[in-house]
Amino acid sequence: MLISYGPILAVLPLRLRLFGRVNAMLSDSEPPIQRVFRLPWQAFVADLTAWTVAGLVMVFIYYVFFIPFASTGIKVLVGCAAFGIFSGMLGYLSTERRIVRKLKQRRTFSMPSGSLLTVSKKIFVLIVTVLGIMAFSILLMVLLDVYYLIGQDFSQPEIYWGIFKEIAFALCVLLGISMVIVRRYGSNLTEILDTQLAAMDEISRGNLEKQVPILSSDEFARVAEKTNLMMLGLKERDFCRSSFDKYVSPEISRKILNDAIAPSGEILDVTILFADLRNFTGFAEKRSPMAVVEMINRYFTEMEGVISNHGGVVLQFIGDEIEAVFGVLETNGNHPNQAVAAALAMRAAMQRLNAERRERGEIEIHHGIGIHSGPVLAGNVGSSKRKTYSMLGDTVNLASRLQVLNKKLATDILISDETRSRLVLSDTALRPMGPHTVKGKTEAVVVYAVE
Repeated sequence: MLISYGPILAVLPLRLRLFGRVNAMLSDSEPPIQRVFRLPWQAFVADLTAWTVAGLVMVFIYYVFFIPFASTGIKVLVGCAAFGIFSGMLGYLSTERRIVRKLKQRRTFSMPSGSLLTVSKKIFVLIVTVLGIMAFSILLMVLLDVYYLIGQDFSQPEIYWGIFKEIAFALCVLLGISMVIVRRYGSNLTEILDTQLAAMDEISRGNLEKQVPILSSDEFARVAEKTNLMMLGLKERDFCRSSFDKYVSPEISRKILNDAIAPSGEILDVTILFADLRNFTGFAEKRSPMAVVEMINRYFTEMEGVISNHGGVVLQFIGDEIEAVFGVLETNGNHPNQAVAAALAMRAAMQRLNAERRERGEIEIHHGIGIHSGPVLAGNVGSSKRKTYSMLGDTVNLASRLQVLNKKLATDILISDETRSRLVLSDTALRPMGPHTVKGKTEAVVVYAVE
């Protein structure tokens, strides 16, 4: 018995040796990806070779030590070859599964070079091999049994029963092994797919840091590679958008990025607000550039927050001046009230800033605000290579002139008569300042100071 099954037992050390080689390679901190993906094929070839050699050795032993039957030798060879193929497929899938788990832990993102063994080819080879081996083995067994029955006494039913049990046993074994192989292959695919789906879930949540590891040498490797490239593209897009939002108001940047701005511009009914620091030139001359930048950034940050909270959009910072617009986010006609409310909140914010500056022993700063409502032309203005989103028209010019008029009238918030007439249910105290001539206007403009 030992002589008969000794060659089969000799297969076990070979498999253990290959198992150790796989472990040694996967335990490397950076295993060579090309050699790693060749390990499953090496396992398949090793199993097939070992079982085939074992079959040849068994046939030799039978012919030397036992009665030589040709049919027995053929059955042994076919059986060992079939087990070699099935064992090789199991070895291939088992090694592939270990590679998948190791590479998933190590977060390997290297793409294998050369041609890939596609999933469709794997499935085709799997089905053809399993069905082919089963059909060939059963047909060969039937053929050999028929050959054996020639010249036998057909009156003994034990002969037929023995043949039936032999074929049934072989069929059950082959079916069992086939089911194990198919299930193992499905398990490998599920593990790879779960990794892909987990990455997609992270992307849907906005997490673009967790890339997909390359776990196989088939189409899933391409999918993982394209997913990682997509994530890098999304990260670059988000970085560009966040950087763009720092130079242009987020509301305006969305319009630009979504190509929602008409090439020829559009006429909008809005309220324009200008705010400008007083005596900024003298202030800047007596301080270091870093101190000036720190102060003006603090002022801009505080005022932009107030403007945004009241439905306004900061169009641009011009030196120490702020240009803001109300009415582009909502078209309900309430933008004059929003602008006046924002101006009052900016006055309160300036008082808080000055309280902080007094505590630090610094001089106070002041600003003037001008507000006017009316139609503007909004669109991209500039050269063919560089553009900026701007609002043009008499409404913008007059709002800027009212801001300057504060210096003459010793006020801090001035609104035009047009804006005053549009205020709805406002309890804001307004002080008439009479008509005044401003630059660029032939007729005097009636203005009001906001108390």
